[in-house]
Amino acid sequence: MTSECSSSLRKTTNGKLRRIRSAVAGAVLITTLAIGGATVGGEPAAAGVPSPVSMYAPFVYLAPGERFTPMDPGSFVTQSSLSWARDQGCPDDVVAARGTIDAGRLGSGGYRHQISNAVCIRHGVQHRSDELTRPRQGGKHGVPEGEGFFLNLPNTLRGGQGTGVPVYYEYSPRNYVTYWFFYAFNDAPRPTNMFDHEGDWERISVRLDAHDHAVTVAYFEHDGYCTRPWREAGKHNGHPLAYSARGTHATYPWAGTFPIAHRLATDTTGRGAGWPTYRHLANARTQGWFGYGGAWGEVGEGSDSTGPLGPSVFKGAVPPTWSRPC
Repeated sequence: MTSECSSSLRKTTNGKLRRIRSAVAGAVLITTLAIGGATVGGEPAAAGVPSPVSMYAPFVYLAPGERFTPMDPGSFVTQSSLSWARDQGCPDDVVAARGTIDAGRLGSGGYRHQISNAVCIRHGVQHRSDELTRPRQGGKHGVPEGEGFFLNLPNTLRGGQGTGVPVYYEYSPRNYVTYWFFYAFNDAPRPTNMFDHEGDWERISVRLDAHDHAVTVAYFEHDGYCTRPWREAGKHNGHPLAYSARGTHATYPWAGTFPIAHRLATDTTGRGAGWPTYRHLANARTQGWFGYGGAWGEVGEGSDSTGPLGPSVFKGAVPPTWSRPC
């Protein structure tokens, strides 16, 4: 074989090897992105999480001076008792003592209780824990407004667990992904502190196109929300930025102050502790507590001071419209 033939063969062989290596590397990358565990924005993505969920998970800034930090809702359930609030001055019934709640039973309707009459005698059908039973909630089938299931956390645990806790997502491919943040207590600013309540679910949603690419971000605050096009949303290493208001944990697209409650008070956001949610992601719909229809927190004098509903069929994951500019 001549040296020219030998050189040509080496070039051909090396070219084929490079193409094979490139194809293998591409296949590995695609596989890695599909199952999670990839590096997203320079950060490790959570293992087993769909690529779009990891890619669009937000970087959340808690407000400077925040005293009520995030908590894992699973820990909230574990450390709470489950009770049934009774109306007409009747004492509440403890259904499961602290430390004995089975999250799977909670979300699948395994706990049951009856309503009470005027002399505090229980009667009627057994209402399940996966029915809409939140106290101070209207529209409940067969359950008076003041009655229903509620979780009750010891007050000493309201400070939360910090930014190492999981963030739970709901993912509808080529449609949306919603990220749920949970806090053990909502501390409203004066003079709206009559709306303080135990348990606090907050969220942002990312609208996806037919290719699972982000189109719009919705930021939820109190009873409202606002939206920004993806290209205009603030980013941190490619992840959308979200700012959690001090005490109330309402989610905003930037740092600043925001009037609330008809301008009676102000929400304040800023760059306090950072929460890289993409490091600790879990599917909300696979959690035992998903579907629970009672209150996440003790019962107050009204709806605004009672623990909220959590992720379930009773609480929509996405906004009614994606066109409400911030």
